Amino acid sequence: MLDKALKVSDWAGFEKRRSESSRNGKLRGRGISTYIESSAAGGFAPYDEARIDWDADGGITLRAASHSHGQGHHTTYAQIVSGVLGVPMESIRLRTADPDMHMVGNPTGGSRSLLGIGSVMLMASQEIVKKGLALAAEALEAAVPDLEFVEGKYRIKGTDRSVDIRVLAQKHPGALDIDLKDKKVGATFPNGCHVSEVEIDPETGEFEIVRYVACDDAGSIVNHQIVEGQMQGGITQGAGHIFGEQAVYDSSGQLLTGSFMDYAMPRPGLVGGLRVTEHPVPTATNPLGAKGVGEAGVTGSMPCLMNAVMDALRQAGVTHFDMPATPQRVWQAIREAKAGRPGALAIAQG
Repeated sequence: MLDKALKVSDWAGFEKRRSESSRNGKLRGRGISTYIESSAAGGFAPYDEARIDWDADGGITLRAASHSHGQGHHTTYAQIVSGVLGVPMESIRLRTADPDMHMVGNPTGGSRSLLGIGSVMLMASQEIVKKGLALAAEALEAAVPDLEFVEGKYRIKGTDRSVDIRVLAQKHPGALDIDLKDKKVGATFPNGCHVSEVEIDPETGEFEIVRYVACDDAGSIVNHQIVEGQMQGGITQGAGHIFGEQAVYDSSGQLLTGSFMDYAMPRPGLVGGLRVTEHPVPTATNPLGAKGVGEAGVTGSMPCLMNAVMDALRQAGVTHFDMPATPQRVWQAIREAKAGRPGALAIAQG
């Protein structure tokens, strides 16, 4: 993974880019970080529970206690179930908070929802296929060992005689519903390598993230678009923490940055030249082979970007600098370094 990150980021060509920035009056710095974290696979609940019910119209309702607030559960869970049952994704819906639900499950967090609930959804779907074999054998007047399940249909091997699983579900209401509990999903260890380059204008302290490469091992990928979106969001969140977010209090303890008029939040476009790459190595600790990706972007981006800032400021004589790297603080640090007091800003802020 490290080799891939260095290649994609053109690590060897950095000095040429730094020289070009210098000719344009800019300080260019490079940062790198590698991380490994443990997903919260064990969680807090004794097990993860998933329920799959067939609706009267042939659709499917999935139920789980893991709430989605932007992680795309409704897409990934439906994708997993659709892949096993051969039912179109658009006919699958997810419910996580029905008034009559009484389910046990772990909360959304710790990069664990897909490998936890997703794995149970996969196993539950596979159990439904097994449950349907007897019903299909009866409908086709065949022996169970003579049947195979392909693209949503039970078929007599070597023939064109088949029956759709949705037909069986409608003919036998409730027979193919399932409620599955599993606590066997083990911990996983998502990891990655991030490389960034930052340009700083020494006259103003203004910065620009000009290049960013993230290479991450999140295990088996169910939905590439969702993974890339979470990476983009996490990296931007980390960049916001490095370059802007700061709680400021006055001498009496009154918070001065109490609204978004005063507290700088990251915005789209903050991370320039962003490239997200994957190096998936499936894990054996869950049936999906997934490791989790929810925290990867922010975990890798913060040390990566701060290293790049420090690498750039070192050229101006700054030997110590604490985040956030706001333009005013960067400018002040450069002024202090020129005056022969490179640590004055950190001491004053501390």
